Amino acid sequence: MPSVEELRASRPPEPGFARILLIIAVVLWVPVAGYVYYEGASLVAVALFLVVFGAFGAVKGRQAGRIMTTVAVGVTILAMAPYCWQGFRDSNPYGAAYAAMDIVAVLLSAIALTKLYHPNTNRYVEQVTAARHE
Repeated sequence: MPSVEELRASRPPEPGFARILLIIAVVLWVPVAGYVYYEGASLVAVALFLVVFGAFGAVKGRQAGRIMTTVAVGVTILAMAPYCWQGFRDSNPYGAAYAAMDIVAVLLSAIALTKLYHPNTNRYVEQVTAARHE
């Protein structure tokens, strides 16, 4: 059985692609969250941090990283998705731009989650888990 380092060196492209998409989504969500939750953005800020932190763990083949990312993306989407349509009716001149950024971030994160649970990624995580427990 290959070692953890060998498995990580030959990992499938899906987890890395998912990490890139999630980082782009977080970069898009930060200004939107700052505007929407300008006083109480602490929960969203923690969730955004956990999205990135978990994505790095998922690339290392850690099941906990995938779970952390999934839960954090879920929390973020629940907090941010209503602005996808409310932003177009916002009186702020940048409301429509923020709503568009929010929509793109939601779509990117959804695509990234499908890549995190792709069969190649599932096999990679299972192999890394088995190699870590030997």
